[in-house]
Amino acid sequence: MGETQEPHNLALGRAVYRLRSDAGLSLRQLADRAAVPVEDLRLIEAGGVDADWGTLRHLAAGLEVELADVFRLTEELEGSDDQ
Repeated sequence: MGETQEPHNLALGRAVYRLRSDAGLSLRQLADRAAVPVEDLRLIEAGGVDADWGTLRHLAAGLEVELADVFRLTEELEGSDDQ
């Protein structure tokens, strides 16, 4: 994962945060379920990194959603003025 705060990373972070919140999971719970280090998840939610494909697949599985749902919400949030 490379560190950068690009608009798409911010939108992805907001999408992951929203899905995690909707699922009622803490940061640690999702990190454990997705086998992703807590600090990596924290950086993703902050929009500070480019998450790789494998990490996104693990997060989707931990959230019990389809990867397409993560991408769809990310695109919605990236296109919104609520950034």
